[in-house]
Parts: sequence; C-alpha cells; structure tokens
Amino acid sequence: MRRFVLVLLASVLLGACSQSASLPKNNDRIYVIFFPFASTDLDDAANKTIFQAVTYAQKFPEKQVYVRGYAAIYGDLSKDEMLAVQRSKIVAQKVVDDGIKANRVHDTPRPPEDRKSQVAARRVEIIVQ
Repeated sequence: MRRFVLVLLASVLLGACSQSASLPKNNDRIYVIFFPFASTDLDDAANKTIFQAVTYAQKFPEKQVYVRGYAAIYGDLSKDEMLAVQRSKIVAQKVVDDGIKANRVHDTPRPPEDRKSQVAARRVEIIVQ
C-alpha cells in the first residue's frame, strides 16, 4: 500500500511538471495578436507585436517560445478549428522567419471558444518562458 501511494504521488508530480512547461509564470512574457473576423492576415500591429516578442526571445536564448492560436465558434466547428491552426502556424512561422530557431518555437492551436467577446477568441498568444 505504501509503495502504491508513492507511485501515485510520483505520477501526479510528473504530470504537473509536464503541464507546467506551457503555463505562463510570473517572469514570462505574453504577447497577444488579434485577428479580424475569419482572417489569418498579419497586419502592421501584429507584425509589430511579433517583432517585440522575437526581440525579447533573442535576449534569452534559453527560453522557449509557445504560440497558441485561438478562434471563436461561429457555426462550423471544423472551419473554426482550422482557423485556430492556421493562425498559430502563421505566427509561429513568422517568429522563426524573424530570427528564432525553429526548435525553440512550439505552436499549439487551441479548441475554438464560445466567448461573449468574439474578438478575444480571435487571437494568438506568444509566450516566452
């Protein structure tokens, strides 16, 4: 019984450690890019935000860059999900193109969100940690 408790505790701790790598912490930097309705286009504001994230990440080569793409739920869940995927890939590629090594960039599209503020759901977050 004692061994079971230790194995269970170790499993929980390992699971928590693996999940915490993608959760923002106090010393992380988060940059947010908003997209127009049903769009994957990077405008001047988006490019400026990506530039700021890349500049910060270049100062800390030991940190990883996580790109999370979001989309709102508008009706066709598969299209909404694909929009989140496309947004995260476009931003992740721009981060790499602007000077961050690809092995430091991790893009993870998120499931579409049903939010009151549809603008908040049409975003990509760049987290440098």
